[in-house]
Amino acid sequence: MTFEFDFLKDLDEKQREICRSPENYVLTACPGSGKTRTITYRLAYIQQKYLPSRKIIIAITYTNRAANEINERLHNLGIDLSNIWAGTIHQFCMKYIIRPYSMYNERLSKGYSIIDEYVKKQYCDRIAETLGIDIKYKDPLGIPIIRENYEKLLKDKKEIDFDMILEISLQLLSRYSFIADNISHTIRSIHVDEFQDTNEKQYAILSLIVKCNPSINTMFVGDVNQAIYQSLGGIPKTLQEIHSQFKVDFKADCLSGCYRSTQRIVDFYTNFEVQKTGVKSKAEYCEEIGTIYYNYDIDKDDLLDEMVSIIKEQLNSGIPEKEICIVAPQWYQIFPIAKKLRASLPDTKFDAPDIVPFKYDPMNPFFLFAQLIFTPAGNKVGARIRIASEVIDIMKNDYQILLQDELDVLGLLQIINAAPALDDGIDCFENAIQFIMKHLNVDFEQEHRFYEIYTMFIEKAKKRITTYKLPHTYSDICSCFEEKDGIVVNTIHGIKGEEYTVVIGFDLLNGHLPHWDYIYNDDKKSSRYVETKKLLYVLCSRAKKKLFLFSEKGRYTLKGNEYTPTDELISVSYNYDC
Repeated sequence: MTFEFDFLKDLDEKQREICRSPENYVLTACPGSGKTRTITYRLAYIQQKYLPSRKIIIAITYTNRAANEINERLHNLGIDLSNIWAGTIHQFCMKYIIRPYSMYNERLSKGYSIIDEYVKKQYCDRIAETLGIDIKYKDPLGIPIIRENYEKLLKDKKEIDFDMILEISLQLLSRYSFIADNISHTIRSIHVDEFQDTNEKQYAILSLIVKCNPSINTMFVGDVNQAIYQSLGGIPKTLQEIHSQFKVDFKADCLSGCYRSTQRIVDFYTNFEVQKTGVKSKAEYCEEIGTIYYNYDIDKDDLLDEMVSIIKEQLNSGIPEKEICIVAPQWYQIFPIAKKLRASLPDTKFDAPDIVPFKYDPMNPFFLFAQLIFTPAGNKVGARIRIASEVIDIMKNDYQILLQDELDVLGLLQIINAAPALDDGIDCFENAIQFIMKHLNVDFEQEHRFYEIYTMFIEKAKKRITTYKLPHTYSDICSCFEEKDGIVVNTIHGIKGEEYTVVIGFDLLNGHLPHWDYIYNDDKKSSRYVETKKLLYVLCSRAKKKLFLFSEKGRYTLKGNEYTPTDELISVSYNYDC
């Protein structure tokens, strides 16, 4: 078939074989082996093979960023996305299970709203204060009486939190077999990316659907060595375990060649493998020496100057800003280092997390409205259409708001685009929401749950502006939604799945990598060594050619003890020419 040859010609033999194969797979993919490319091309291949069928082809990703990457690659291939869906498991559950079948759950049948972490914290704080319980340094929901009151409050207010999405979805599928059967016969294929981070409820949800229709082509892709979310319930199940749960046959295979890193980098990070892979570099530059540099003598007060020197050297050698990444294990080191680097390198762009008025929350309809209000109408039209569609679904299904029958995605976007812009960003947003609701003929304040979520959203934004002294003009907030470009500053967890020519890691200290929890928690002590190796494996395998690592001196605990270099990194460096 001509299409097959033209479409898959850029893949290697193994990738092409997997794309064309009708078998179910448990696919192990080492860093840089073309995992995302293979998933993307397989989605496209299956869709094109079965045209004009409209059965849905699913890609379940761990992050929204990964889903966006797949959608963008498909768009660049010229693939129609109308029957390809990519998103997180929570988004999958909302779209295909909860919204269409909420009438079968008593607490959701008359409408519901999803609260965010800000509202969740407010509820817990209020309950703890009423009960006279000090929750400082504690997980409030770990206290039975607080959890009991919290769950009752949510039920009374017709609300659910993020964690309940999987639980309710599993209940619906388990109690009403026809729901799983209905869903299963609309799906052609399911691809689960980063399956090693999938938890037990997620496996159960997907298995209930697949067991209703064993003809669904199913593929799990991941890497046990990168299973860094086990503390959140991630389980890298074996081929036998997946086969037993899903009741269909799976073929084990692997993408073993690394197209990302030099062989020297590969040799270094494979010291941290939990499960040996024998990976070899297939990069065009595989034999380049590059750089592997580890410094555990530098003082923290000299670290910034050293980083600035490295960055300048790399930029002067012609390496683009976006090919440089700075990484730390913990979030609280990211914000200050990004601020200092921006001040030291004012002419350099940085793609670093910022504290912004509207915190990222794709489950909140008003965050989605903000995305549409503060981004140019002509930019990323496909993404704007998907967001607008999600907003309509939430208003109709979650909040049971009556919208005009003739309202469609383009109609909503036309209303949003017509909303006037004001100089103050928050005033602009509030005015735009009122404008939109008026043109939708929605009596906003009478939609009590919807209006309450709105007021909470505004309250949170104003509190963040006051607390962090954030600029909030219209242009300031527009810039928050612009695609960032430049030197990436992020955590190890945040750069998983990405690659850079130069990676600079710092704060590689016992207590930070791994977290203290693995040192003092008796239940986790035994897994400390494995967890540390996996974090170092992920960090070091992001680098293509140059790796700079720092375990800086001069950082102290609250008790006055100095942090020491991460043991597992020190032990490897003694046996390796760094």
